[in-house]
Amino acid sequence: MIAVRPLRWTDDRAALLALDTSFTTDRIFRLERTDNGVTLDEVAAEPPIYKSYSLAGATADVIAGHDWVQVAEYDDGFAGVASMTIETWNRRAVLQHLYVTQARRIGVGRALVTAAMEAAQDRNARCVWVETQTINYGAVRFYRSMGFAWCGFDISLYDPGDAGVDEVALFFSRDLL
Repeated sequence: MIAVRPLRWTDDRAALLALDTSFTTDRIFRLERTDNGVTLDEVAAEPPIYKSYSLAGATADVIAGHDWVQVAEYDDGFAGVASMTIETWNRRAVLQHLYVTQARRIGVGRALVTAAMEAAQDRNARCVWVETQTINYGAVRFYRSMGFAWCGFDISLYDPGDAGVDEVALFFSRDLL
């Protein structure tokens, strides 16, 4: 059973820092420019891409400071974390972080995002907005399965020294009203 609860920073810090945030994919999305816009095409990644997001240092502290932070537990262990901020000027909830351990496809991500959407509605947000990368095939497919629609991209968001050459930021949104 998956249990979603608020982060208890002092008690949960070690488990949060130990969360396995890595993924490997053999599929990615490539942004292709056309005469009048862009398309997002699914392509093979050869060789497969491996990536891990570090929660060490400042990242964990930033997550703990967000407006809303929940963790998911499964089989008596930490299975994921989600954090969200609310932009009051435009009533947009921004899902800042969503990390699920390798125990994927059991509903942990769905439970965390559903809880985030409910919290956003309670805070009078009009939509939930999220950013991921063209190389995070699983995340793109997951957000789409949750009813999020692709709403933008940024080819300059990531430092090329830290990201792969084809890594582009993708933005997705889901209306709540």
